Amino acid sequence: MITILTLCSANYLAQAKTLGDSLLLHNPSYKFVIGLVDRIDDKLDASYWEPYEIIELEQIGIPELDKMIDRYNIVELNTAVKPFYMEYLYQRDPNIESVIYLDPDIFIYNDFKNLENKLKLYNIIITPHSFTMDNTDINIYYEKIMLRTGLYNLGFIATARSEKTFEFLNWWKKRLEKYCFYQPGSGLFVDQIWGNFIPLYFEKVYIEKNPGYNVCYWNFFERSLSYSDNQYWVNSETKLTFFHFSGYNPLKSDKVASRGYLIPENFQEKVKPIYENYRQKLLDNNYENLIKLECYFITEQKRRKLEKARQKENRLTQGEKLNKNLKENFKQLVSGLPNPMKKVLKKVNTLILDSL
Repeated sequence: MITILTLCSANYLAQAKTLGDSLLLHNPSYKFVIGLVDRIDDKLDASYWEPYEIIELEQIGIPELDKMIDRYNIVELNTAVKPFYMEYLYQRDPNIESVIYLDPDIFIYNDFKNLENKLKLYNIIITPHSFTMDNTDINIYYEKIMLRTGLYNLGFIATARSEKTFEFLNWWKKRLEKYCFYQPGSGLFVDQIWGNFIPLYFEKVYIEKNPGYNVCYWNFFERSLSYSDNQYWVNSETKLTFFHFSGYNPLKSDKVASRGYLIPENFQEKVKPIYENYRQKLLDNNYENLIKLECYFITEQKRRKLEKARQKENRLTQGEKLNKNLKENFKQLVSGLPNPMKKVLKKVNTLILDSL
């Protein structure tokens, strides 16, 4: 049995349901599970997500869940529980051969037969954000982004049941329990920079470079879309398997990316049909009402409080760095001066540091 897992809070259920509908259209034998990082209450009608299974976060028994909820914002928490859910699914049902994780804002356009075959040979399959190697400015631009965000996009990760896979999930849980922060440039980018270690530490890891997998704005520069014979094609020769609509807001449909990435000239017009089709499916799945729902664990009040605390912490961290630099510079400045002058300058330096 192959199980596909996605994770979301209630406000992303339209994306999750749209993913499930597209998945089972091309892979009808798969089981689709929504891990709900939220609570089901009277704001949600159970008939909405049928025939898919929903597993609430508190059902899977994460030991340090309360601390994780206190520590993380909504994006970080949804990401941090990923390996816990994957392990839970394997432990709950010994008949599950593979657990494949997909972000809720992915849409499936083809079957996963090739992926199934590779999962018979490999424990873990991951996709790089991009894989073109050349010296063009746009390629170097995206290489620099990957240095900040991770080599692999973990909006997709496929695993096969094995002891090595369970070792990997335990390793991943340990890191994400405490260190799944969205802090670009700090060495932490939710789970993705941790993903750089996966091919290094674990056996039978396959890096999937099929251009039809995980197509998104971060690899538009190396992939072009076309449509013929009732099928989307990538670079005119590879069938599109799944497209990642990361950051897309159907209520602002003039933008294919929300994060200001460099997009190739005229590409927005070329991909407009696929975005328009996805937009309509989200709206048909009640996106406009669901997106307004507040997560039980991460309320708006809690989000603002957490953001304020992090800003304060960041300012303190910057102050500590400045303090340390001033101390080191001062030592170099007075190293060759007579002792009486050193004493006077030390008092001045102390007054300056105390005022920071």
